[in-house]
Amino acid sequence: MSSPIAQPGLHDTFVLLNGSKRIVLPGIARVTVGLAANLDTQATPGGGNTQTQLNEATGEVTVQLTMTEHTEWLKYRDVLAILRRGTQPGGLAVFTCAHPEVASRRIKRLYFNSEQSQPYSPKSGYVVSMTFKEQLKASATATTLGSGETLIIPGAGSDTPPAGITAAPTSAEGQRLITTAIAQAGGKPIPVPGTGGKTTASAGLCSAFTREAWMATHNGDRSLFGGSANETEARFKAAKMTIPWSAAAQSSLQAGDLVFYGRDPSGYGHVGVYDGKGGVVGNNYVTYGARGGLLDAAGRATGYDAAGRPVDARGTVPLAKLGTPTSIAKPTAAQVPVKLIQGPPAPISAPQGKPALPAAAPSAKPPGPPGAFKLARPVNATASQFPGVKP
Repeated sequence: MSSPIAQPGLHDTFVLLNGSKRIVLPGIARVTVGLAANLDTQATPGGGNTQTQLNEATGEVTVQLTMTEHTEWLKYRDVLAILRRGTQPGGLAVFTCAHPEVASRRIKRLYFNSEQSQPYSPKSGYVVSMTFKEQLKASATATTLGSGETLIIPGAGSDTPPAGITAAPTSAEGQRLITTAIAQAGGKPIPVPGTGGKTTASAGLCSAFTREAWMATHNGDRSLFGGSANETEARFKAAKMTIPWSAAAQSSLQAGDLVFYGRDPSGYGHVGVYDGKGGVVGNNYVTYGARGGLLDAAGRATGYDAAGRPVDARGTVPLAKLGTPTSIAKPTAAQVPVKLIQGPPAPISAPQGKPALPAAAPSAKPPGPPGAFKLARPVNATASQFPGVKP
């Protein structure tokens, strides 16, 4: 049988291109290429789930090198030193590759992912296995499978900054708010009065989590916050502090902005604080589910995992993974008080078929002036330190 490959010899060499620079991996190369769909499967309250195609399928390339000459080993050592650095002045080190197996999948951009070596053998020489992953271009939209709903997303499937979001300077108020929210997400949970002992780490209390961070940086004023995210969004809207979600709103996102999700499957909405890097910090069901949190038959969080341990629902989640936002609100130095509650606070009306939420009572420990909040984590903590999340 004749080979279907026109030039079999090309398969034995693997070359990476970085502009005009050529990096030739020494030895004989055996290349394996795989593709994996970028699907986001998300459980929804009530036992259902949604699947979203975030981007086209991502490629992964495995290169097995066999080196029998000492000169090949020395050259490989130099190549590995280049790949190990991982970055270049412009950011992530991304290469192009013309290997036939890579080109046949239309994979254009690769970055180094891992390397594993085998002990030297006099019979087989020195064998190593390297993996490279594809960097996809940022995408501004994704499609939910089945319904065909189009979502605006921050560049899923890419290692570049979110698409459509500019590097606009963050206001002093916004920086204080996101700094406080990140510290609050990793610090000791704050008790929430009127909830029967629940804290800002308890699943479903996204509005309370955001309220505590807001109060710590806005002189303790809680008049904009209700007992659910939808109620809170309505109050911000009444104060003319919200911007409806659109491409323009997305491009104006800054660290410290509040992001509202009025169509959250819970029926109560969701709210969190934008971190300036494509993520939303807060209390949410995505983090809760990722940590093993269970839901009851009605789709409500039980607060525990299968082993009966309490589950912390605080964390940072990619903006798109929480659904499509409905509006954003920017923190301001001069907050506009909203007088929507007369007399003692009452439970917020629940959506049809949903249980009522407790009243949004003020914190038992009013915070000091802005800047007095004590951080539980360094300000430069990364989003990866707070995995998973959603309300």
